[in-house]
Amino acid sequence: MTEWTEPLRIRPARVEDAKEIARIYNQGVQDRAATFDDAYVTPEERYLWLVARPDRYPVLIGEVKHTMMGWASLAPYSPRHCYDGIAELSIFIERSLRGHGVAQQLMKAMQDAAREKGFYKLIGRVIADNEPARKLCQLMGWREVGIHERHGKLGSDWHDLALVEFQIPENMK
Repeated sequence: MTEWTEPLRIRPARVEDAKEIARIYNQGVQDRAATFDDAYVTPEERYLWLVARPDRYPVLIGEVKHTMMGWASLAPYSPRHCYDGIAELSIFIERSLRGHGVAQQLMKAMQDAAREKGFYKLIGRVIADNEPARKLCQLMGWREVGIHERHGKLGSDWHDLALVEFQIPENMK
């Protein structure tokens, strides 16, 4: 499915979404573009991940006619209290829909959710070879603030990791 006519609906994830969340994440593992992770997750693992999440760290689903197109999540940046105002954003999109605006809409919705939850900064980690993701970050007002060189392996090859951030000035107190 690469074209649709209905608007993308963004909503909070529910536990019954665990199977599709796992499926889309596993596409990211298989495609080797969005994560250095080389282990697939099960629907049961994603179910437990969903039920254990504090409300402050939402998971949002992008769907059309009850078909999941992608998902985004916030996670703690650090367990240290001094970083409570920072969260890490992750986005995974159904492989056939990458480049069709789903990630952009999920990113905007998650930036709004982070603002409402009082975060003053979001951070992201992007495999440096993933030019579409880096361009999306730039388009959405994120700044690239550094590169971790040879940070992770994809197969037998080392890859750099781009560090990006999105500041929410109205929450900087």
